[in-house]
Amino acid sequence: MGVARLKKAELYYHKSVYGEIAAALQNSGSCQIISTTEENKKRPSDVEALLSKTEDRLADVRYLTRTLTPHYVDPVPSLDRMLGERPDVTMTELEELASQTDLKAVCERTRAIEHETGEVRTKLSEARMNISLLAALDFFPYPLSVITEGTRTLSGLAGTLRAENVSGLKAAIGDLSQYKDDTELVVAPYDPKDKAAEVYAAVIFSRKLESEIREICTKQGLSFIEVPSVLKGTTDEEREKFTASIAELEARESELASQLADTAQENVPTVQKLSDYYNSLAGRYGETLNSDETASTMLTKFWLPADKADGIRQTIEAISPDVELTLSDPAPEDEPPSLLNNGNTVRPFNILTELYSSPTYRGIDPTPLLAPFFWIFFGMCLGDAGYAIVVFGTILYVFRKYKKIAPGVKDFIRLFLFCSVSTFIYGVISGSFFGNFIDSFVPVLVPLKNALMLVDPMTNPMQVLGISLLLGVIHLMFGLLVAAYDKLRHGEFIDAIGNDISWFLLIVGLCLLGTAMMGMLPAHFFDIGRAMAIAGAVIIFIYAGKGEPNIFKKVINGFLALYGSTSYLGDILSYSRLLALGFGSAVIGMVINLLGGLASDIPYVGWLIAIVVIIGGHIFSIAINILGSFVHPLRLQYVEFFGKFYTGGGEAFTPLTLSQEYVNLKA
Repeated sequence: MGVARLKKAELYYHKSVYGEIAAALQNSGSCQIISTTEENKKRPSDVEALLSKTEDRLADVRYLTRTLTPHYVDPVPSLDRMLGERPDVTMTELEELASQTDLKAVCERTRAIEHETGEVRTKLSEARMNISLLAALDFFPYPLSVITEGTRTLSGLAGTLRAENVSGLKAAIGDLSQYKDDTELVVAPYDPKDKAAEVYAAVIFSRKLESEIREICTKQGLSFIEVPSVLKGTTDEEREKFTASIAELEARESELASQLADTAQENVPTVQKLSDYYNSLAGRYGETLNSDETASTMLTKFWLPADKADGIRQTIEAISPDVELTLSDPAPEDEPPSLLNNGNTVRPFNILTELYSSPTYRGIDPTPLLAPFFWIFFGMCLGDAGYAIVVFGTILYVFRKYKKIAPGVKDFIRLFLFCSVSTFIYGVISGSFFGNFIDSFVPVLVPLKNALMLVDPMTNPMQVLGISLLLGVIHLMFGLLVAAYDKLRHGEFIDAIGNDISWFLLIVGLCLLGTAMMGMLPAHFFDIGRAMAIAGAVIIFIYAGKGEPNIFKKVINGFLALYGSTSYLGDILSYSRLLALGFGSAVIGMVINLLGGLASDIPYVGWLIAIVVIIGGHIFSIAINILGSFVHPLRLQYVEFFGKFYTGGGEAFTPLTLSQEYVNLKA
């Protein structure tokens, strides 16, 4: 239980068996290669060459995955894949597949399709832009070559200007009366009342007037339009031409998309398998680059769980007799990674610790300590027996249907399976079954429901609040005792008493004192609580001034430390969220049932609407309340509980393993 004991391994072997040794370490899934921190360390050249070759192949795989996957129709639903429904293959099979697959040829074919697709789309964009421009130039009655090329004596330009400037432009051009036969202004139809409207216009003029015309147009606010040189005929002629071109380009684009889809369907399954294969090789070579070498031998160092040592030794010695594996316990200066080693009941809760921070190798694993509290808190927050049955049944169905779920994913799902049990228990004792479904629709079961009820958040919320706060006190005080234990085992006796046990005495003493005063406990608990509170306060006061030579500062520090007791009040009140979330879940269920009941009064179809409202509403309620029931108890663990004794800061044990993103890869 807790953090697994590790061994530090030093493996000496001949270079000729490097491939078999590296594969054995990876296939075991139990060895974390020790990285070197030496600068300018010479890396094994043979391994670097293998890694470089693998990364070249991996670059092709990544390109094909990125390019082809969006066009691939996977016959296996994504949820099924996530839950392990993937093909089982071995490294030997993938090695053979890699030798038979010409990745370079597939890449070249894909790049050619992709390149041509890009060109077609560019041409399509240009053609559509030209169609749009032609629509704007429909007012121009002459061939567009007058604007784009001109003639020997004439030239033209087009642009836009505000409607209020059109008359000014006409007047300015009209002032060139001596050249009236050499100049023509053509304006698109517009509404003179809309002075801010943008109006298209074109000017045809003698080439000898170009500079004057451009100057006049600029002064009158004409913004010139660059008409592409490919536009030469009339707008109708050009539109017909580009419409036909667009049809051809769209047909070609569709054909290329079909080719890309065919290429994807043909190659993506192979590419996905090779992705795991080459990622596994890259991980293998990349990690073992940290090995040392001589002319003929190599040394690889790694951490491994102590209980796996014999199996690793047998596997390695079976490869070659010329190997030497030495195992030792971590030295005091070593900082080994931490591997959480908890039983089947606690292991699903490992993820809660890992989400926060892994413990140090020599530290406390908080997982067994937080597990029962999280289990209880989750049940109180979700707090509905009907919801628990749905969650429990759904998870059992998933486990029955999917047999290849990855261990990490399976443990995470099992966490909710366990928590559905506490949810069911609390739902029964609080009388919540899909909210007030029994009271609203199955009155015959009301006596049974009421007989099992121990608390009623709806009519007596203060009772549940008291339970929540009591659990908060227990949770926090347990954290203080764990902190004291950790200090005691490291020989820090004074700190354990002054920093942890003192606060335990004060807080528990005040709680006993208060509850005895309210008559909730026998009178003799008043004296016990008072004695504990006074003892705790005195220790806190004295400990706060420890090491301070000035008597005045000792007193000030003591009073400031005692004032810190107010923070514990805030911490305890945080547990009122257990009442709030459980109450919210019940209220949402009641509202859904009320809406369903109202819908059932609708003639003819009311029963159908009621079923949809009730089922759909409760499914939504389950989803949203599960999220809250996970997040808020987790906050109580991280902020209130861990804050008393746990800092984390360890490195998680990350062994060299096979990549299994797309396939279930076996050694």
